[in-house]
Amino acid sequence: MNGRGKMPDKDRKGRMEEQIDENLRRVYAQATEEEVPERFLTLLDQLRKQPRKADKTPGDGEGDAS
Repeated sequence: MNGRGKMPDKDRKGRMEEQIDENLRRVYAQATEEEVPERFLTLLDQLRKQPRKADKTPGDGEGDAS
């Protein structure tokens, strides 16, 4: 053994985790600042204008053999 023990590995791991956290926060912040593309806004508008249909759930009589 070199006498250094495990402390340097823990310190390095801690710094790496801090850097990963910082990078993830930066990417998230950038993503939340981006504008929604116009084509998505158009699609959402079209979906809102469609008439709603009752949800079909299993066991509601359609194709049930029982």
